[in-house]
Amino acid sequence: MITSIGRDGVLASISIARQRSTILFNAPSRSFSKSYIYASPSSSILRHPNSAVLRRLDGRWSSTTPPPITTSTTSTDPPLPVVPHAKKPKVKLQPGPLKPKSIPVAESLSGLSPKFSVTEQESSKTASTSSGASASSSHKSGIIQAAKDDLEAASQHGILVPPPENVNKLRKLFHQAKELFKFYWGGLKLINTNRKRAAIMRARVKSGGLPLSRWETRFIQTYNRDALKLIPFALIILIAEEVIPLVVMYAPFILPSTCILPAQKERIDRKKRTKQQAHVENMKNVYNDVYERALAHPAADIKSILDAQGQVALCGLLGHSRFGLPAFRLMRIRQDLTFVAKDDALLLREERGARLTDAELREALEERGILTDDLTPKQWQSRLEWWLTNVDMAGSNADPVNQRILLLARSATGRF
Repeated sequence: MITSIGRDGVLASISIARQRSTILFNAPSRSFSKSYIYASPSSSILRHPNSAVLRRLDGRWSSTTPPPITTSTTSTDPPLPVVPHAKKPKVKLQPGPLKPKSIPVAESLSGLSPKFSVTEQESSKTASTSSGASASSSHKSGIIQAAKDDLEAASQHGILVPPPENVNKLRKLFHQAKELFKFYWGGLKLINTNRKRAAIMRARVKSGGLPLSRWETRFIQTYNRDALKLIPFALIILIAEEVIPLVVMYAPFILPSTCILPAQKERIDRKKRTKQQAHVENMKNVYNDVYERALAHPAADIKSILDAQGQVALCGLLGHSRFGLPAFRLMRIRQDLTFVAKDDALLLREERGARLTDAELREALEERGILTDDLTPKQWQSRLEWWLTNVDMAGSNADPVNQRILLLARSATGRF
């Protein structure tokens, strides 16, 4: 009976195990079988004598992959259409350099922003300022160099004592300043000497002696001009002697003739001749008009012969300032031509200028508005002879001012 009970228990346990194995095979996951088998450690299966067999079965079940669950799905819906993927645009991470388009200068300037334009204007102003500063500095250095050349030329001619050799720069400057002061002081004293000589000449003529020659006449005129410049020039020497080179460059009319170095006088005369040449070249049409009016109306008033442009042209030709009111310009022209008429009379009396030196001959031609550059001294003499011949032919009945305006216009236009 016990044996049958044991056999029945074994059979019952085997049947139960089979049933549970079937459940395990049909379970959806492996974890459910494990939890079911090992849910309770105190279950009767684990205490069964054949539990070792169950453990082996359990290991096989765990190592075996359950068959997939197949579900038959019959769908009548049509398949969805396959949409082709759109290609993304290719992005160039490192594009090559593009050639700039050629833009006209006007368009590029018109398209500038105000800020950029202001910047460009400021840069141009800065550049012009820097260029102006460099030009002014070069001009100052030119003035200094010209003053040095004048001093060196005066030392070579024996007018100034040269500085001693092997001296420092400070002592050299002091020596030159001292020599210049001596020269200017001697020039002022020479004006007083000329005053006495001019007084003697006047006294001779007043007492019934010989009339004044051309040289004596011009000597007295030069002294009269120097006497008017004496006081302002003396103040310049006492206050600021070092500005005299600037006065020579920009205001030579302030200097007395006795206080001008030879190199300074040559530079003043050369500058005057350059201006005279420029007037003749730039205003030839004006001189032609003046010539035609003076030739057509020889007895007309000077105002009708010389308009505004004619006044400027003749002032430049005679070496006067072009600025001022028309009345002042006409007054200067009339005074100058009256002086030339008196000088012509003296030259006609003294062999038509045959005894003049080259310097005096050139000065006489420049006073009459005749160009002397690129001409020889013989040509200077022939030009003066031409002038005096035309003056002598007109006689004393002609208006001296109108007659010389006609000669000035002829010489400026090359009608010799």
